[in-house]
Amino acid sequence: MSAVLASLPDQFPDPLSGGVTAIENALDTMPVGGWAGLEAGLVRELATRMMRAEARLKAHQLAAARVLEASGLAKESGATSTAALLASAFGGDRREAESMVHRGKALETTPTTEEALADGQIGAKQAGIIADAVNDLPDDVTPAQKQACEKALLDDAPKYNLKDLRSRSRRITDQFKPAPEVDQDENTNLEDEEKKAWRRSEFWMNANGDGTTSGGFRLPDAQAEMLDAAIKAICAPKRDHLRDHPGAKTEPADAKATDGEKTSDTAGHAFYDRELDWRTRMGVGFAELCSRLPGHLLPGRSGLGATLMVRLDYDTLLHGVKAATLSTGTRISASQARLMACNLGLIPQVFGGKSLPLDHGHEQRLFTKAQKQALAARDHGCTFPGCDRPPEQSEAHHYRMPWSKGSTTKPR
Repeated sequence: MSAVLASLPDQFPDPLSGGVTAIENALDTMPVGGWAGLEAGLVRELATRMMRAEARLKAHQLAAARVLEASGLAKESGATSTAALLASAFGGDRREAESMVHRGKALETTPTTEEALADGQIGAKQAGIIADAVNDLPDDVTPAQKQACEKALLDDAPKYNLKDLRSRSRRITDQFKPAPEVDQDENTNLEDEEKKAWRRSEFWMNANGDGTTSGGFRLPDAQAEMLDAAIKAICAPKRDHLRDHPGAKTEPADAKATDGEKTSDTAGHAFYDRELDWRTRMGVGFAELCSRLPGHLLPGRSGLGATLMVRLDYDTLLHGVKAATLSTGTRISASQARLMACNLGLIPQVFGGKSLPLDHGHEQRLFTKAQKQALAARDHGCTFPGCDRPPEQSEAHHYRMPWSKGSTTKPR
C-alpha cells in the first residue's frame, strides 16, 4: 500500500484522501470472477488477509463517523442525524449507520483498542465488546485500572470466540477486586440481566400460505440454551431411524419434482436419510419438538392449556381417507391427524364417536376440561359480540344466570 501511495500525484491534501483513492484503484484491478481460478489454499490465505484488511478499514470508517457526528454537518445539511446523512449517501441502511456512529464514539475513549483495530490485530466486533466493557466500568475505577482491563481484554481477544470474550469482559474487574466481592457482583449482575431478559422476551409468527409458517423470537439465554439442546438432541443424525411423522416417511420411487427440486437422489428414501444442511435439519428438529410437546403439562388460563383439538371423522382416524381440521381452522393431512391424535395434549374430536359427559347439573360450578373443549369446538372462541379471542384465551362462564342463583354447569 505504501508503494501505491508513493506513486499517487501530490494533488491529495492529506494521506487519508490518497489512501481511499488507492484502495478504490486497487479494487478496480481485482476481477470478482477471478477467484474461481485460484488454488483453494491461496484463496483461504487471501480471504484471511481481506478480513484483516476489512477490520483496518472499519477502524477508519468508525473514526470518520465519529468526526462527522462531532462536526454538526448533518444538522447544517438538514438531515435528522449523522446516521441519516450517511445512510442517504450510500446503502440506505440507517440502522448500520447509527451503529457506526455509536461504535465510533465508544472507541474514542479506548484509543488502544482503536489502534489495535486499525492495525488489523482484532476484528470490529471484538473491538466493540472491549470498548463497551471499558466504558461500562464503575466510576471508582482509576485510569490505570481501566488501562489494565483494556490490555487484558486485548490479550484475550485472539484466544476466545465472541461469546466467551463477552463473558470475560463482564468479569474483567476480577483482577483488582477481592474474590468474595467478585462472586457477589457477578451473581447480582446475572440476576439483573435475567430479569431484563424475561421482560424483553418476544415471539411472533405468520402463516406463509404455502403450508409453512415463518417466525422469530427473543429468549433469555438459559431458555434458549434449553431449546437449542432439545432440538439438537432430536435432529442428531444417529436418531433418524426413529422418525414417525409424515414428513419423514419414504417417498415413492416415482415421485415427481416440484419447485425445481430433483428427486433422483431422494426418491425411495426417508426425508431424514437425505443430506440436509444444518439449518434445515435444525428446522425439521424444531418442527418435531413442537409436535411432541406435552400439552397436558403446560399452563393455560382458560383451562385448555396447550391442547390443540383435531376434528376428523371415524374413517379418517382409522384409514386416512381425507384431510382433517385443527381447532384453529388449519387443514392437515389424515396421516398428520392420526399422529397428533396419538400425542399428549392433542385431543381428537371424532364426529360420530362416543361423547364425553358434558352435563354436570348444579352440583359442580366450574366447567371441566371436556366441557371447555366442547365449547371451543362449538363457538371457536369468545362469544361476546365483537370479541375475536380464540378458545385458549377465553373463559367458560354462566352468562345467562349466575351459578349462585341456580344455573347448571352445562353447555347449551
